Amino acid sequence: MLSHAATNVNLTTEPEVDPVIALALRQFLRESRLDMGDLATAAGIGRATLYRRYGDRDRVLGEVLWAITHREWARLWQASEKRGMGKVIAVLDQAMRDTVASPALRALLERDPETALRVLTSQQGVVQSRLVAGLAELIDAERHSSDIPVTKLAYAVVRLAESFCYSDVITGAPPDIDTATDIIRKLLT
Repeated sequence: MLSHAATNVNLTTEPEVDPVIALALRQFLRESRLDMGDLATAAGIGRATLYRRYGDRDRVLGEVLWAITHREWARLWQASEKRGMGKVIAVLDQAMRDTVASPALRALLERDPETALRVLTSQQGVVQSRLVAGLAELIDAERHSSDIPVTKLAYAVVRLAESFCYSDVITGAPPDIDTATDIIRKLLT
């Protein structure tokens, strides 16, 4: 089964994606859904093998959403001309804007909000834990000092970003990335 490891996540470089997860990613982006039977067929393996090697649908969906997130972060990081904590904040801001604008993610959130939020925001899932680990590494490399331990600071920033990106699903209020970025800036500088 794919690793749940959340350490040493380098958000600044393009990730390597397992071939079966790459198939799932293409299916998700094309159809805004993930069908495990279709995925097993496309991968040339049985459903039981798919579940044994990759876990349940939530786990595979988490890997797909993580692949999207990681690629986007790497692209934004490499494209940004900013330096230091300003670069971290600029990348966070644009990543949140891209998240809110993602047609595939929006379709998932509309069709199955409980699953989407569980996969995206659970500490037991791959997306949040890896994002926290990667963001902690970036913050640690760029910050001068803080009374808050870096992992807790990264966790707070990720949770804040989730709250503002998915506020339409959580509370019915529209996403508010400007406010999220202002608060994150205050936390990180």
